[in-house]
Amino acid sequence: MEIKLKEKSILSERENEVLEYLITGYTNREIANKLYISISTVKTYVEKIYAEFNVHNRIELIYYTIKNKIVSLE
Repeated sequence: MEIKLKEKSILSERENEVLEYLITGYTNREIANKLYISISTVKTYVEKIYAEFNVHNRIELIYYTIKNKIVSLE
């Protein structure tokens, strides 16, 4: 299964990268390793993404992004 972001205007390019990994199920550590950034930087991006979509956890984020057609599952 592939995740495609349909709309990128709300988030920065880096936040979109983090969002794709979050939705795919990567941990903060895995995201940090993939993007060559620290875990605390990943946590900061995650907090910004949660705030932007007004969600509190990854499950809510996945639900919100699918419901609002921000991502498509292919």
